[in-house]
Amino acid sequence: MKALRKLVSVEKIVAVEKIVSVEKIVSVENLPIGTEEDLGKRCKVPESHPSPFEAGVLEVPRILVAFLSFLGDPVAICRMKTVNRFSGRVVAENEHMLMQDAVRTGGIDASIRPAFWIWISLEKCDVRSREKQFCGNDGLKELEQTGEEGKWHHVIQRDILRSFGNMPPHKSGARFQSDSIVTALVPWGHNRLMKHGVKGGGGESISSPQWKINKDYGDYADVSVKSEVSESPTDTVSDWGAASPKGSFVGSINDSEHPQENHTSASIDISDEDIALSGNSLSVHVKKDLQNKLSFILHSLAATYEDIGYCQGMDYIVAHLLRILQDTIRLNAANNKLPSVITTASTYQMSLPVNGDNIEAIYNEIDSNHIVEETIVRVMDVFFVNYNLKHMYFPELRCLKTCCRVFERLVQIKLPVLFDHFEHHDLNVGLFALGWFQTLFLYLPSMPSATVCHMWDIWLVERSFKIFFRVGTALLFLSQPTLLNHELEGMMVYLNTIPDATLLRPDILIPCALNIKVTNRMLQELEDEVMKNPN
Repeated sequence: MKALRKLVSVEKIVAVEKIVSVEKIVSVENLPIGTEEDLGKRCKVPESHPSPFEAGVLEVPRILVAFLSFLGDPVAICRMKTVNRFSGRVVAENEHMLMQDAVRTGGIDASIRPAFWIWISLEKCDVRSREKQFCGNDGLKELEQTGEEGKWHHVIQRDILRSFGNMPPHKSGARFQSDSIVTALVPWGHNRLMKHGVKGGGGESISSPQWKINKDYGDYADVSVKSEVSESPTDTVSDWGAASPKGSFVGSINDSEHPQENHTSASIDISDEDIALSGNSLSVHVKKDLQNKLSFILHSLAATYEDIGYCQGMDYIVAHLLRILQDTIRLNAANNKLPSVITTASTYQMSLPVNGDNIEAIYNEIDSNHIVEETIVRVMDVFFVNYNLKHMYFPELRCLKTCCRVFERLVQIKLPVLFDHFEHHDLNVGLFALGWFQTLFLYLPSMPSATVCHMWDIWLVERSFKIFFRVGTALLFLSQPTLLNHELEGMMVYLNTIPDATLLRPDILIPCALNIKVTNRMLQELEDEVMKNPN
C-alpha cells in the first residue's frame, strides 16, 4: 500500500485497506430481496450502505484509480466496473491509463490474452473503416476468390508453403543460459534466473523431483498446485468475456513463473511450443489446416487493400494471430459471444448442442463457415487502419525504410559506442532492423511467443510503435558486449539468430525495453530530421 499512501492521506485509505480483495466486492443496492444471504463465501458484502469503500471512492475517486493501477491486472479493472455505477464511471474515464499500466507491469495471463486482443481490436476500435465491405460467408468467399485471381496469388502461395514448417536446427539452436552475460547488464535478470530457474520446456533435468513438466503447456508446474487453466473452458467476468481452452496453442505458453530448485544446467533448450512461429510440434493435419486458413486470409487482405496487395511480413503477422486466436474464436463462436461485427458468426446457426462430446464436430462446422478467417481479417483490418500497420507494407517500403532510419538515429543517441562500432564495420542498421519492424519482431527465429505477445499487449493498448523501438534498442543494449567483439559477418549472424536466447526472455527483454526512455515526441522529431536529410 506504499504506492497509495503517496497519493492520498492515511485517513482516507483506511477504508480500502480493510477490504481483503477488491475483486470480491459487489454492490447490494440493486440485488433482489433475499439474495444477500445466497452470496455465501463468494463475496464480501458490506454490512452498511454506503460501505466504507463506497464512501471513500465517492469522496476521493483517485483512491480507486491508484488501487487498480497498483494491482496491475486487466481483469480486475473490468471487474471493478460491475461494483456500482460510480466505480464503473471512474474506471471508464481512466481505462486507457489503467490498461496501459496493467499491460506494462502486471501483464496479461496467456489464458485470457486472446479474448483481450479480440475485445480491444474489435470492440474498442472502430472497425467500420474497411475499404471494401462484405457481408456473411458468401461475401467473404467472393473477396477471397478475387484475391486468388489477382497478381499476388503465386507470391502468397510460395510463402504459405513455408509457413508453420519445421524450423531447421541452425535457426532453432538458441539456448537459455543461466550464466549469460545478459544477467550482468540487468539487475532483475540475474535474480530471476537464479531464484526461478529458466523457463524452457524441453527436458526434466533442470528441476528438483517435486517439479514436473506439464506436457500440455510446455512449462513447469507444481504437482501439488492445480493448473491455472481449467480443464474445461470457462468464462471470465471481464468485458472481453472468454478464456482459452486447455490444450490450445495459447495454453502452450504459460506466463506465470514457478520457483525451481537445484538448478544445475547452464544451457537449456527452448521447446518448440515456446518459439513463436515454430511448427515442429504441430501435426501434419494441423499444419495443413492453418496453411489453408492463412491462404484464405492473405488473399482476402490482398483483394481488400489493392494499393498494398501482399507484402512479405504480412504472413508472419497473420500466422501468429492464427495460432494465438483460433481456439478462442471457435469457443466464442460456439457460445455466440463473438463481436457483432463478425457477420459470418451472426448468421451462423449451430446444429449441434455444445458439449464435450460434440466439440470437435462443432469446431469443424464453425471452420466450414470461415468464422476464424473473418475474425482474423477484421483484426488485421484494425491493425492496418487504426494502428497504421499498412504503412509498413506500402510499395517500395518507403515508410518501413524511414522507420529503420529513425531507429538508426535512436541507436546513435542511446548506444553511441555500439553505433560507432557499426559505422567502423560499415554495418547498416536497416540490414537487420528491416525484418524486425516489418514482422513486429516475429522475424527472429528463436523469439519466444510469450515475449512477442507481451510486446503486442503494450502496442495494442498504447496504439504506438514506441514499444518496438524500445525493444529493438533493448536487444542491441543486451547484445552490445557480444557485438563489440565481432566484425561485420559475425554481427550479422548474431543479430539474425540471437544464439543467446536468454535476452529474449519476456522477464528480461520487456523490463529492459521499458527502462529505455523513448517518447512519441522524440520519435516525431527524429522522423522530421531524417525526412529533411534523406541522404
